[in-house]
Amino acid sequence: MRFYEVPDTLYAEQDQFDRDIKEYVEGRINPVKFKAIRVAHGVYEQRQEHTYMVRIRCAAGGITPTQLKKVSEVGDVYGSGEVHFTTRQEVQVHDVLVNGVIKVIRGLNDVGLSSRGGGGNTVRNILTSIDSGISSTEVFDVEPYAIALTTRMIDEPDSWNLPRKLKISMSNGPDDTTYTQSTCLGFVATVKDGVKGFQVFCSGGMGAKPMVGHALLDFVPDTHVYHVTKALKVMFDKNGNRRSKYSSRIKFLWKKVGEDEFKRIFHEEYDQIKNDRSLDLVLESIDNSAKSTDLAVQSVDTAEFELWKKRYVTAQKQEGLSSIKIPLELGDVLRADANSLCDFLLNFGENTMRCERDQNIRLRNIPTEYLGNAYNVITGLKKSLVKHAPFIGNMINCTGASTCKLGICLPRGLSSAIRDQLTGTDLDLDIIPDFRLNMSGCPNTCGMHHVANLGFFGKVGRKDGDMYPAYNILAGGKVEKAGEMKYAQRVDEIASHRIPEFVNAFLKVWIEKKKAGTYADYNTFLEEEGNTLIKTLCDSYRDVPTYEADAGFYTDFGAKRRLSMDELGTAECSAGMFDMIEVDKKQIKKARKVLDAGSDEERPDAIQKILFSASRMLLVTRGLDAKTDEQVYDLFGKHFMTAGLIDEKFRPLLALGKAADVSAIFAQEPAVLALTSEVEALYKNMDDSLRFKATDGKVIKEREGYELDSEVEAEPVAKTIQMFEKDYRGVGCPMNFVKTKLVLETMESGDQLKILLDDGEPIKNVPGSVKLEGHAVLLQEQVGPHWEVLIQKK
Repeated sequence: MRFYEVPDTLYAEQDQFDRDIKEYVEGRINPVKFKAIRVAHGVYEQRQEHTYMVRIRCAAGGITPTQLKKVSEVGDVYGSGEVHFTTRQEVQVHDVLVNGVIKVIRGLNDVGLSSRGGGGNTVRNILTSIDSGISSTEVFDVEPYAIALTTRMIDEPDSWNLPRKLKISMSNGPDDTTYTQSTCLGFVATVKDGVKGFQVFCSGGMGAKPMVGHALLDFVPDTHVYHVTKALKVMFDKNGNRRSKYSSRIKFLWKKVGEDEFKRIFHEEYDQIKNDRSLDLVLESIDNSAKSTDLAVQSVDTAEFELWKKRYVTAQKQEGLSSIKIPLELGDVLRADANSLCDFLLNFGENTMRCERDQNIRLRNIPTEYLGNAYNVITGLKKSLVKHAPFIGNMINCTGASTCKLGICLPRGLSSAIRDQLTGTDLDLDIIPDFRLNMSGCPNTCGMHHVANLGFFGKVGRKDGDMYPAYNILAGGKVEKAGEMKYAQRVDEIASHRIPEFVNAFLKVWIEKKKAGTYADYNTFLEEEGNTLIKTLCDSYRDVPTYEADAGFYTDFGAKRRLSMDELGTAECSAGMFDMIEVDKKQIKKARKVLDAGSDEERPDAIQKILFSASRMLLVTRGLDAKTDEQVYDLFGKHFMTAGLIDEKFRPLLALGKAADVSAIFAQEPAVLALTSEVEALYKNMDDSLRFKATDGKVIKEREGYELDSEVEAEPVAKTIQMFEKDYRGVGCPMNFVKTKLVLETMESGDQLKILLDDGEPIKNVPGSVKLEGHAVLLQEQVGPHWEVLIQKK
């Protein structure tokens, strides 16, 4: 059983990624460029330099016992020895050294898993309700749609080069257990006039700038899942903000253009394809049953076993089968535990496990008579919290500063401290099994604090100039019904070391009120007295000792030294074009400081560096990747001077740059600085779609007839060129489509472009992607081992 099919193109990309890793290790690829390459493969650098996390796609949260055994194997051999379950229904392997990254990725091939799209500006893992297919109250099973959509999406080149990540979730009913209004695109199962379909939400998101999603379509038939997704992806690709990674998510596009315009440009794409039945997803039903087994039944007759069943076992709609929640300590599973669990599950088949959003495991299709066996296996897991009330295992925390470069605090340590605090009390936590206490190490929402009943996200506290770990407190997240989402609101702040006592005191009051039936629900309690209680408790814990009085207060839970921002880095998941541009911007800024300092000896080298960085800075916006210093100057002259974007008067500087004549370049210092200013002005006036504008706001039309990615120097052509031709043989997916798209953007409506493509995945993917952009494919013909495709711009 597989939860998606990995296309051959992704296997081929691994060969290139392997070469990229080797070039990076040898110092031939800039670290920033390497980051942009690796994050799209789901590879993130941790705080320890040259140590990485690999994130593995698990569509619909699905992972088979055979697959988990393989993940735990590569995690043990090449990583920390643990598998981490995430809030995105997928798994991660941590502490992988750079030379082990490709070995992990290729090891996953054996069981049909992929890390592609685990990060970067890509289509990410598609989520579904954890009980989809087995719930007696669901509208219908949404897992087949997520699985088929994943297989389709990861086979399309335009899924890997979006303005920013695109997240999708599907709920199996109005209870909206996947939080469809907190994601880019959300589908909620419904039935209208006897027809299965979905209510569609879009443009939601959490993060540092949370926005609740909006209704996009009140109802679409279930056959339109792909059509809606493709239309939204194409419109996002065309209109999303590639100018700034801080406002590039699709939620910002809605905010920028407004509801009416957003829906207009969506329907511009959707209406073109919505009646094309050839695009319907091919759904395969999922068999939620257990295969027969001769495993001996183990009988357990204890009070602990009965309590465990009450807490963690749920009857499925399939008679005689049960679903079991396994609460994990910090979302981690050791290899030995994974093996023992998976060996047990294989008695009942491969469709026996899902990754849960609260960083736990949910088993399914377990015959009721084998619950005793399951209990014995689960209680034997070293990192299971099965002996605790569900509240403890449901606490969510991101990895924080232990591995993440953006992390300020250590929510994993805080989570353990809260667990220790509550374990020693007489609080009846079983009365609040679904309470959401979520923690993030920074304002980004990897720990989902915005949807928490009680949430925390890390900040820096200060006392007499000394920093100590602290958290903002949020409360009141409402996610129970589709269309009624409300994010938690900030109430106060508190020092990290005060939180365990604070949580204990707050929950004591809420549990007492809940038992007494004082309030209809938690949010009413918050409005009436809960928020005031939070502030009152924070006031009582407001006192912070000086560092001299209590140095431990300034060291976070689980940290080896006091809080410091020295290791704080930049975001990994948004790595891409602007990170590479930033390298040259910083190099120019640094060189200018040398000039300002007035050191005569250093000035010539500084001017040379400015010329080089100014020439390279914007190449990436044209899809260009210079392999040598000389190529930087050639490509800059071709694509910016010949194209009419930069004044031709600066061309002599490029010859000096190619010759690396430092003294001659230094003699042209005023011209170099003038060129740099012109490049910076061009960048500043670039719009969200990477079109360059003049200071009056008009788009600068690139000179007609210049060759966008020819390797031979081209001269300006006096007349308009109606026919273009590009040879993309040897260019893999998705770069062949990206290059085609960039050429089409320089052409006039009605102009024609002939491209040459290799057989296989290129001819399979590129023409279809071109059509979905609205262009016409006039001819598609095989000529020997390659294909000719004639395109007419819309």
